[in-house]
Amino acid sequence: MLIIGASLATVLAIPLLVFALFPDRRPAASNSRQLSGSARFRERQLSASVTDRLVAPLIHRAARQARRITPTGTIDATATKLITSGLGNKVSLEMMLGLKVVLGTVLLAVSYLLTGGWGLGLRLTAVGVSTVFGFYLPEIYVGRKAEERQAQIKSDLPDVLDQLTVIVEAGLGFDSALARLVETGDGPLVEEFGRVLRGVRLGQTRAEALEGLADRTNVAEVRQFVAAIKQTEQIGVPIARILRTQSHHMRELKRLAAEERAMKLPVKLVLPMVLCMLPALFVVLIGPVIIRVMNGGLG
Repeated sequence: MLIIGASLATVLAIPLLVFALFPDRRPAASNSRQLSGSARFRERQLSASVTDRLVAPLIHRAARQARRITPTGTIDATATKLITSGLGNKVSLEMMLGLKVVLGTVLLAVSYLLTGGWGLGLRLTAVGVSTVFGFYLPEIYVGRKAEERQAQIKSDLPDVLDQLTVIVEAGLGFDSALARLVETGDGPLVEEFGRVLRGVRLGQTRAEALEGLADRTNVAEVRQFVAAIKQTEQIGVPIARILRTQSHHMRELKRLAAEERAMKLPVKLVLPMVLCMLPALFVVLIGPVIIRVMNGGLG
């Protein structure tokens, strides 16, 4: 109970420590402006939740410090993962960076308290591992979500192309077919097509909106589909024919990927069989013989 209480006290003290170390250095406003806006400011503060008043400022301050020490390439990679995972509209890059710092600090404090009776080397190792794990945990989660979303898009692409082909062959244009697909379908790929439609309605060309689709999803099959549609617009080939060809090609790629996973399965099963099944088999086959030998021989 003492360790748990100390851990909770440390976690609760972290916001105060951050506010003390990184105070707000913005110039103070004049007294007249403070008096005129004090009522509205107080009203906003009282109406805000505890998360908005304490956690959000803490994360934003931590994000500013993290941006100073994080390489630009790492920040760009994190932003790309956020977009690919579909969390870009829910979690900002600033919040992501701040959350990494906060989790790393919290796990550092908790691991330091929980390893009080350990040796110095082991304690430092545990604290270091916990800090690094807390710092990279949000990035690991976002990367996992991005991989799952990319796999879902890759799996849904042949079916979505089949639906587009049927709608276009029924007489609708490509943009109208996308609108009908967005109204009736669901899934991450359909959501991305909805963003393509919104981009076109806001003034982007179809090629630019489709390029944005390829960049956001970061899936090779989607890039291939976008390239085929752009080439269709340039040479004037009927889009229904390209859609049907692309749908057949994507299904063939999906079948080949499934066959590849099936061929890798025996290799992946070798280690579990060696470690789990073969020892039990040896015990069943050789165990009785060993027992008889130990009891006095085979005779």
